[in-house]
Amino acid sequence: MGKLIARKTKKVLGFQEGKPTVYKLQQVIFPQVSYADLVEEISNSCGVNANQTLSVVTALLNRLVHYMQIGHGVRLGSFGSFIPKIRVKCVKTEEEATAETIQQKVIRFVPGKDFKTMLANMSVETN
Repeated sequence: MGKLIARKTKKVLGFQEGKPTVYKLQQVIFPQVSYADLVEEISNSCGVNANQTLSVVTALLNRLVHYMQIGHGVRLGSFGSFIPKIRVKCVKTEEEATAETIQQKVIRFVPGKDFKTMLANMSVETN
């Protein structure tokens, strides 16, 4: 079972009269796993050489990018889906609604069954 680690932090709310103190949990962030390490682990677990694994993973990512560039979402089985989205500014008239009103282009990740199960079973340890 997965486990997140969080530490208790103290914060003084200086913007409020009397400056009350509040406490919250803050997740301890660990270093990210590198692409090379991930490819090596996949290679070892599948019994395939690292170059072949790298080629397959790179091709998968290239296809993922290709389909999202042309507007498609991509579902990776029970892993989840990647969906290209835009965030736009609201305007008062139809004529003002142009490509210039796009404020941000983002990729939304929607967790699939595997991630939902993992999150449901994940514990949090405080220190």
